[in-house]
Amino acid sequence: MTPVSRTEAHRVFADLYRKTRTPEHQQLIDEAILKSNDVFIRIDLIRKVDEDILNKKRGIEEKKKPASEEKQSSSSSFSRDNGSSSQDNKQRSEKRLRSPSELVTVDSIKQKQGTGKKKPNETKTGGGLLAGLFGGGGGGASSIGKFAKDTGAIDIGLFGRNPSISPGVEKLFRTLKEDTIIPTIQALRMAEQQGWRLWTPLVYNVINNYNKFFSAFVSLDSLFLDKISPDIFLDRSIKMQMFYVRFLQRDDARQIILDHLPEVVRQDDKLVSRLSTVMDGISFGLSLESTRPKLTDAITAFYIVSKKKMFSWQEIVADLKVPAIQEHKFQAAREIQKEVEITVAKISDDINTRVFKKEELQSLRSRYFTIDDKGKISFDFLNGVVDDYMAHHMPDSARSQTIKNSYKSQPHRLVYLLLRDIQTVYINLLEGYVRLGDKNQNQDLLLVQPGLFKEEIEIMNNLVRTIDNFNRKFPSFQYTFQQYNGDYNKGTIDQIANTILTALTEASEFFGNFANKLNIIIENHLMAKETESRGKISDKISTTKEKVIEEIKIMQRFIPHHEKAVVAKERINGMYVEDVLTQFTKYLYNYAVIFKDQQTTTKLTAHRKIEQELIKLHKEYERLTYSSFNSESYKKSSDDSESTFGEDSEEASSE
Repeated sequence: MTPVSRTEAHRVFADLYRKTRTPEHQQLIDEAILKSNDVFIRIDLIRKVDEDILNKKRGIEEKKKPASEEKQSSSSSFSRDNGSSSQDNKQRSEKRLRSPSELVTVDSIKQKQGTGKKKPNETKTGGGLLAGLFGGGGGGASSIGKFAKDTGAIDIGLFGRNPSISPGVEKLFRTLKEDTIIPTIQALRMAEQQGWRLWTPLVYNVINNYNKFFSAFVSLDSLFLDKISPDIFLDRSIKMQMFYVRFLQRDDARQIILDHLPEVVRQDDKLVSRLSTVMDGISFGLSLESTRPKLTDAITAFYIVSKKKMFSWQEIVADLKVPAIQEHKFQAAREIQKEVEITVAKISDDINTRVFKKEELQSLRSRYFTIDDKGKISFDFLNGVVDDYMAHHMPDSARSQTIKNSYKSQPHRLVYLLLRDIQTVYINLLEGYVRLGDKNQNQDLLLVQPGLFKEEIEIMNNLVRTIDNFNRKFPSFQYTFQQYNGDYNKGTIDQIANTILTALTEASEFFGNFANKLNIIIENHLMAKETESRGKISDKISTTKEKVIEEIKIMQRFIPHHEKAVVAKERINGMYVEDVLTQFTKYLYNYAVIFKDQQTTTKLTAHRKIEQELIKLHKEYERLTYSSFNSESYKKSSDDSESTFGEDSEEASSE
């Protein structure tokens, strides 16, 4: 039995070595195993010595056997016929002389009969001595002779009776030198470890298969030093054969390797200087079907010499049954497959996160902003806000269009008007009890827990005082939005302008942060409404229709009393609570954009960046998985992912 693993080989070696032998026999064993350190070759050497000793013993026994029988027969005759005539002795003597030739076995008789039958056939095929020498005649011997002549992979020997592996085959396996082999293997192993980050599964699998083949191929040169038998070579080279068959199955494998392998070599600072040497080694392995003998012929020659009959490469391929290289899934070691799985999972999360973020931003843009086809935001709603404020807080003499335009064109005046409008119209909804219902039947109710927006209210009041003091101190100060935009981007050395610039920047951040906080309330409310529309709402969510908002966090909950109307003296009178809060949030976001809050303006343009990121992520996902992204695609367990190699990732026959 030939051991199939190194562990089993050590056990077989130990059993063979411990067999009972004569001292002379054991000495021959000890001398033989010193010829090699390889356990497989040592097993072969021990068996060969045992076989030689056994054959010698059989030869000696065969010579002794006829003489022993003759002696026994003579002794018996003498005891029976001691008084017989000399003539009888002579007859018995003649009989004894004939008996050794008559001691034949059934096998020897069959052998003679077979030989007798074969001779006429050999005569019929013709060809004689010259045909045997030069591949003439018919049958297996002639086919082997022709193969030897055509390929140069076999030496047929004298009369074609003892075919052996030609020196050309050994030269094929021992051509490459260490200074070429080492950097080539380093490059191929780096491709195995890093190539999946760059290539599609097909490209990676082709190059990794070649990596396995090349490593197996160059490791076989030592077998020729030990002069092992063809049987051992075939056993030790089975993986090399399989990887080579798989390589030859693809006509594009050579070009794939030449096109892509240099890419990964150039990324390594140590290997890039040896790129030409690496490619020499790669090119040698890729051209093994252009040599004489070809590698396929060399492998075939080992089968022919081992089995003592003709083989074709096609028969060997059919017998190996090697599956094709996978095109859509990485064939790699388990740890690399795990890295691929983790990367794909992360990309999936990144895609989902960005899709959600993009939808969120698109929802924010459509809900709170009016944007035309050119991407320009309309602030026409400001006219109504300015008109309403002036109608309630300015004397008739100050309500001219000129004054209105002055407020809208000067940021330090406009921001004061907007902050005062928030104080008088909206802030009461978030600060305490609100009268809800209609003018005939209403009640004071809480929407928000008092103090929940305390920080925002304090910031707003401080801003109102600061800007009011500035406007009173510098009533004639002229400051346009154009100047504000320039100072915001580049800064200013003007002390007065710098004072108001600081206040305006704080106001812009206040508007943006306040809007974000209110938007969570709106988003929670919309999620609850969507759940309700699907008929899947729970009692816990339903109770929030009447429950005061006590904290700001993402959850499904309704705005309290959202379907009730507000009873007030301001312009929000008669509007539903939901609509008032939505309008308030809209105004805050627009104010943040007007006064250049960086966070808010980024949200309005972030969708473009996200779209570009999604394009890249989708391409990377498709490269790694050979499929389009599906949000359900990674709910499978990791057990579903298959390695098409064995546990050591080197079994070319495992799929």
